Amino acid sequence: MRTGHRRFAAATALTAAVSLALVGCGSDTSTEAPASSQTTTAGSSPAALAQTLSPEETEAADPTAGRADSAPKRETPATTSERPELVVSEIRMGDYQGKDRVVFELDGRGVPSYSVDYVDAPAQQGSGFPVEVPGDSFLQVMIGGQVLPTETDMQEVPVGTVNGDEATGVAGVAFAGQFEGQAQAVIGLEGADRAFSAFLLQNPTRLVVDIER
Repeated sequence: MRTGHRRFAAATALTAAVSLALVGCGSDTSTEAPASSQTTTAGSSPAALAQTLSPEETEAADPTAGRADSAPKRETPATTSERPELVVSEIRMGDYQGKDRVVFELDGRGVPSYSVDYVDAPAQQGSGFPVEVPGDSFLQVMIGGQVLPTETDMQEVPVGTVNGDEATGVAGVAFAGQFEGQAQAVIGLEGADRAFSAFLLQNPTRLVVDIER
């Protein structure tokens, strides 16, 4: 009986050790993400206060003189030998002649492509997770020509939401990170879809979105 008991105990201990090893292996499911894949998530974070507009940005008009309406706005720069390498380094908000102005400043080199359009349910590119941003209508901003900050010494704005104390019609702007060379942000607006325009400014490179109140 004692011999049988010792064998049973040893077998039990071995089974437990194997089970713990398997559990330890199973709990680590992380993998290395390729350079072009998503590196951030769309989870919520405490809202920070957006930077205010620079003096120039309170005066700068739309150089393209594009019409403000609720239709999508897109622009692709002419093909050049220089590949853009940019990151969104700052988000600013403020009043521009009675409109809400949101500015995305970009560090790096080159000219970005962009698209700005209303979406019903903002979702993070790559993962499909909801982008959490306050508001009733949502203006999605996609900016091309991005490079992963880990490949440069540039600083990208953190994933999360920023608010502006002067942009009264903007409930918040959520930055959802980048995926395959495109940065994504969502502007949450109070009320229904409103007319807007979008254009680029240089020195430094910025995408400007003006929204009617």
